[in-house]
Amino acid sequence: MTSLLRFLLLAGLLTCVQAHAETFFTEDFQDGNFNGWTIGGTGASATANLYGSNYSLRLRYARHAILAVSTSGYTGVSISTSIAASQLEGSDQCTAEISSNGGSSWAAINTVVNGQDDGVTLYTTQASPAGADNNAALQIRLRSVGNSNSDYCYFDNIVVTGTETTPPVTCDYDCLPGTGNVSRSALTYATLQTAGTGSLVDLSAFAVPANAANPANAFQGTLAFSAVQRGWTSVRDTHGYAAISGIKTLPDFNYQFVQHGTHLIPVNRGLVITSHPVWELILEPGRVWDESADNGYSRAAIPFALQEYGANCTHNGVLSFLFKNDGSMSSLAYEIASETCNYYQFNLYGRLAASYTPGTVANAAAIKSAYETEVANRMPAKPISALATDYPGSGINTATLGSEQSASARSTFGVAYNGVHYTGACTTRYGDYPYCDVLDLPSYSVAKSVYGAYGLMALEHVYPGLRNVSISSQVSTCPASRWSDVRLEDALDMATGNYTSSGFEVDEGSTAMVNDFFLDYTDSGMTSFACNYPRKSTPGALWVYHTSDTYLLGRALDGYLGTDSFNWMVSNIYTPLKLSPTAKTTIRTFDAANQQVSGYGLTFHRDDVVKLAEFLNNAGGAIAGVQKLNPAMVNETLQNTAYHGLTAGSAYDFYDNGFWIWKADAALGCGSARYIPYMSGFGGISVVLLPSNMVYYFFSDNAEYTFNNTVGELDKIADFCN
Repeated sequence: MTSLLRFLLLAGLLTCVQAHAETFFTEDFQDGNFNGWTIGGTGASATANLYGSNYSLRLRYARHAILAVSTSGYTGVSISTSIAASQLEGSDQCTAEISSNGGSSWAAINTVVNGQDDGVTLYTTQASPAGADNNAALQIRLRSVGNSNSDYCYFDNIVVTGTETTPPVTCDYDCLPGTGNVSRSALTYATLQTAGTGSLVDLSAFAVPANAANPANAFQGTLAFSAVQRGWTSVRDTHGYAAISGIKTLPDFNYQFVQHGTHLIPVNRGLVITSHPVWELILEPGRVWDESADNGYSRAAIPFALQEYGANCTHNGVLSFLFKNDGSMSSLAYEIASETCNYYQFNLYGRLAASYTPGTVANAAAIKSAYETEVANRMPAKPISALATDYPGSGINTATLGSEQSASARSTFGVAYNGVHYTGACTTRYGDYPYCDVLDLPSYSVAKSVYGAYGLMALEHVYPGLRNVSISSQVSTCPASRWSDVRLEDALDMATGNYTSSGFEVDEGSTAMVNDFFLDYTDSGMTSFACNYPRKSTPGALWVYHTSDTYLLGRALDGYLGTDSFNWMVSNIYTPLKLSPTAKTTIRTFDAANQQVSGYGLTFHRDDVVKLAEFLNNAGGAIAGVQKLNPAMVNETLQNTAYHGLTAGSAYDFYDNGFWIWKADAALGCGSARYIPYMSGFGGISVVLLPSNMVYYFFSDNAEYTFNNTVGELDKIADFCN
């Protein structure tokens, strides 16, 4: 050793990097409760005792409290406890003990006896008992050993320290830069130790916090719980849904997940049919991270949605829990505080007992790889406010965008332009939804465009003349007397000539349509209803809105192909467009036919929405330069021909090829006629195919459908009149 190095070491100017003991568990009972401790034995109830400003755990007679504290990954474990006592006599004592074998045997680490029982003095002892190091089964027991309820023991300041020996946390995907030092006021470690009703919290409590660290634990296996009713508050209930049995509970849960870096991926993607009487389930990829205060557990959050049985009404929520590699976990907190549903709106929340069963998941590597590809394929995104900075000379006021819809009723909105997806917030009644990229958005009648219209256009391109095939030739239930002259394109245009009333959406909103079509849930019943309208006018001449017409179109496409046309669309259109797994599933009838409902029932991510819109608006029905949709039908739909569809309710509204057409020149101040196609869905949903290859969309649920002001503001960026 050189003399200089020896001098520096002796002077303390050079130090070796060493592992230091750290506190990884502490309990001082200052929150006034003893959540997580198991109380047993004989005597008066355990209480949180207040003396001055200090709380302690008071045990009497022969009561005890037990808590499991895993020391996995720690050596040199030391346990400090403080005990005070009152009114002990004879052999009475208050003792703190540990078990290194899961409770089979116990060793005292601190004891207070008769003579030390002035009721004030806290006797503190620190011990390093054998078997405490690196022990997932370590338990601490606080015990009153008396002979009556007049024997009092007070326990406080339980502190466990040790030197961490766990290898450095590794992360292989979307790693976090934080240290884990997070200040948290909601869904804390203590809160998550017990099940209960709880309360509604800002949804930021379910988000990855700013200083989150990479997870030290890895989740792969099954998450399960049995749903029980917890907290529920009504927001809107038009049809008295709250009285339906079970509607205020989640479906029972038993699903597998695979962790990839800081992401948690459900094995089951898209719409999942459950045994619940009301709700189907959609699971989305969530996140995993560490916070220092979670005592060695990792924290997970999983976005999910409840979707009404056989319908598109969708309620988005998040669940969260703590877990470790060995399968130990906290209770599971969940909260729903938003929806895209006009007639049934509520908040649902609480904490449930749940289990994590670690295990190998089949095809885990493929699941991770597919998820990476899914995320990488999303369109580059910026906040909606960036439109003003990206187009500084336009004078656009981005606060106007989406203003036609009440903020409280708007799930999300956005603009796609020049290869960038400008995204608005996903608002809820309790803060912004933290996982907006995977917020589940119901299609309602947008499905008539992206399945009905795209389906017929795509198959017309492969099988020229298909659009002129008759409905009755493919759907035998429909009598030839009324359906042999109705073409598939007539059904797409909702101009079959078969209806009860030609009044604006009178048939669609009728009790018969609701009860005998939407609420039937069987292919035979829905088909019979759709075929049974009387002939009133020449097919192709008059628009009368019927979701049942699109249902027949889907049935006819199946009949012509001899296979499921929705699955054909997934293979030939949706997968090449790189849509999410969620967009590749659909509501189907609840019978052996398993028929897609065609005119509604799809669910999207916001990235899916812009891809589906740009497919027609920007690419003219081509994918990677390969034409997928019939060019003639594309030109008609994009208003590149002299025909603008059938009148649909007003002088400014038309309908053609499964799309609404807005005569926009008056609103925009154009010098000549300007027609703009858009998709529309129940409750307040629109996807607008604007000129200059721009797309605007919004999803809301207060029956606010207009978008004139927003389009007028976007016109400042791209002149829609030319």
